[in-house]
Amino acid sequence: MTAYQKHWNAEIENLITQLDAPNSLEENIVDTLNNCKRTGIFPNQIINALRLGLSIKEGNQNMAFVASMQSGKSGTIYFLCNYVLPAIGMVNEYESILFVTSMRDTDLYDQNCRVLQKEYYDAVNGEMKPSNIKVMKMSDFFNHPNPHKVVNEFDVQLIVRDEDQYGCGEASSFQSAFFAELRRRMPDIKLLAVSATPYDILDAQYTGAADVDVIVGVRPPEYYGITEMLEDGLIEDLPENFRPLLSQGSDDDLVYTIHPLVNVYMNHLCDFKDGLGIIRESNTSRALELRSLLKTDFKNRCKIIAIGSDVACDYGINEGIKEVSSLIMKRGKRVVLIIVQALTAGKDLGILKEKVRFGMEPRDKQLANGAQGITGRFCGYHTNRDFKLLASVDLLRHYAEFEQDWEIFADETWRNGLYNSNVFGLSTHTRFQKTQSEGFFTPIIEIIELTFDEIITEEGRERLNFIDDEAYHRLLDFFEPTFYNVATKGTRFKQKGVTVRIASSYNSHSDRVAKNWNCNLDSDFGNIFFKKNPYEYGILISNFPTHDGRNNIGFTGIKIIRSGSKEWRNQETDLLNKSMYNPED
Repeated sequence: MTAYQKHWNAEIENLITQLDAPNSLEENIVDTLNNCKRTGIFPNQIINALRLGLSIKEGNQNMAFVASMQSGKSGTIYFLCNYVLPAIGMVNEYESILFVTSMRDTDLYDQNCRVLQKEYYDAVNGEMKPSNIKVMKMSDFFNHPNPHKVVNEFDVQLIVRDEDQYGCGEASSFQSAFFAELRRRMPDIKLLAVSATPYDILDAQYTGAADVDVIVGVRPPEYYGITEMLEDGLIEDLPENFRPLLSQGSDDDLVYTIHPLVNVYMNHLCDFKDGLGIIRESNTSRALELRSLLKTDFKNRCKIIAIGSDVACDYGINEGIKEVSSLIMKRGKRVVLIIVQALTAGKDLGILKEKVRFGMEPRDKQLANGAQGITGRFCGYHTNRDFKLLASVDLLRHYAEFEQDWEIFADETWRNGLYNSNVFGLSTHTRFQKTQSEGFFTPIIEIIELTFDEIITEEGRERLNFIDDEAYHRLLDFFEPTFYNVATKGTRFKQKGVTVRIASSYNSHSDRVAKNWNCNLDSDFGNIFFKKNPYEYGILISNFPTHDGRNNIGFTGIKIIRSGSKEWRNQETDLLNKSMYNPED
C-alpha cells in the first residue's frame, strides 16, 4: 500500500466518523473502491463527496466546490447524491438533487445526463437503484412554471450549479430563478456551486457579500494538470498579438498566410502516425481561411476540419468531436481541429487525450476562459507527455498557483501580476480595476468646499488664509465674465506652495476641474494636480456661473485640497464583481 493509499484510507475513515454515518455507507465505499474501474469512482472523489456531505450536514446554505479541471467533479457529485446524502439522512426516498448546467451546450447536457442520472448499485441491498439526481438545462430551470414546479415536483433538497462561472451575472436567468424567486420562497434550500474557476462566488465569500463554505477538491498524484504541464515544459508562451492566421493588405487585396509557429506545430503532429492538433481561431471566416491554407500545405498528411455553429463549418461542435474521435481512434488519421466557439469548460476529450499532439490557445485576457479552454481540455488522467501547447504562460502560471491555493486569488501581488500581464479579469463578471499604481503617492489630508458666496465672506477669507491678499483678489477675478469669457489657459496663480486648476482653462471634454471634483481623502494629490512639484495646497476652481452651459458640475465655487507628505506605495488591484453573488444595494 502506497503512502497516498494510506492517507486516503485514513481520511475516508476520519470523515465517516465526523459524519456519524451508518455502516452502510462504509460498505458502499468499500464496494465502490474495489470496483473502481467499473464504477469510475476513485478515492479522491469519495473524499470530496464526504467533505461536501459534512458541509451540508453542518447546515451551510451556500457552498463552493473548487476542483481542478477534468479531475472528477461529476463523479464526486454522483457519489455525494446517491450514497453520502441518503446515508446521513439529508436526502430521503423520493427526494432529489437538481443538477443545473450553466452552459448552453447540448452535448455537455447529454454528457451530464449519462453520467449523473444513471442507476447506482447499492451494495448493502445488492440491487440497482435510480439516481437521485435530476439534470436540467438552465433555460428549462428558468422558464415558467419553473423553478417552483421542478423543485416541488421532484422534492428538490439541493441545487448543484455546474460550471458556476457561466451565466452568473446580476441579470442572469439563474439570479432571477434562484435568488430572486426560489431562495426567497424557500429560504432553506441549499446551493452548491461547482467549478475549477468559481471566482464570482469566491470573491463574494472573501468580501462578505455572501456566506459561502469553500470545499477544495483532492488532487491525486496521478492527475496531470496545468501545474504539471508547466513543470514539464510542455507549454510555450504566446508571442505578442499572436494569431494563427496572418493577414496583409485590405479588402480585395487582403492576403492570408499561416503563422510560422503553426507550421512548426503541424510538423510536430506529422512526426506521429496519428493524433490530434487543435487550433482556436477568433471567428468562422478566419477559421475557414486557415483551413484552406492548411489543406493546401499539408495535403495527404493531415485531415483538416473546422467545427463551429456556422453552417460553413465542416461539422457542428458535437458532431465534429465525434468525427474526430472516429478518424483518429478507428482509422489512425492525423487530424487538425480548427475551433471557434468550442472546447471550453466541461468538455471531456476522454481517451483522445492520449492522442493529442498540440494545442494553440490564443485567449489570454481572462483567467477562467484562458485556463479552461484548450489547455484545460488536456488535463486529467492520462499518460500522454508528447504534446505541445502554445498559450499564455503567465496566465497559466497564475492559474497553477490558484490550483494549489485557492485563497491566493485575493492576494494583492497575485492580482497585480495578472493585471500587469494585460489579463482584464478572472471571469466574465469579475473584472480587475487598478486602484493604486506603484510609485510615489501624495495623500490628501483635508478637503474644503466653498461656494462663491462663501468665498467673499470673512469666514471664507479665513479659510483661505494660506494665500495673501493679492492672490485672494486674483481668485475673485477668476469668477468675472471678463476673465472666464476669454482664453484663460496658462493662467498662473503666483502664490508659493499653491497650485490651481481653473474650469475656464479647459474645453468641455478635457475639463480637469470637473473630472477631479469628486476626489476624496483616498485620492492622490499628485494625480489631481502635479506630481513633480511639492505643493501644500491645490484649488479646483469652478468659475462659470451655475447655470452656464459650460459649467459641468452645477456648482460655482472652489474646492481647497491640502496635501500630506509624499510616500511610496505599491500597486493595488481590486476585483469588480458584477455577478449575482454580489448584488448591488
